[in-house]
Amino acid sequence: MSMSDPLADMLTRIRNGIMAKFDSVTLPSSKQKVSVANVLKKEGYINDFRVTEDSKQGVLTVELKYAADGTSVITGIKRV
Repeated sequence: MSMSDPLADMLTRIRNGIMAKFDSVTLPSSKQKVSVANVLKKEGYINDFRVTEDSKQGVLTVELKYAADGTSVITGIKRV
């Protein structure tokens, strides 16, 4: 499957994961996506992330963060 905008795909997966109340989302890894995940972690929007190597490009797992009442820390996310 080819993607024309991998960063928009990452944000969409995070947005969909939040709406479905998932603990984490997985996506194909890249240096750019890892950098974005690092910023999200430093700013407190996600709990953590990890990269798992595989035979292709690796898998990025983003652990989503929720408040004590179950609402997502991320209220809106979009590519600008």
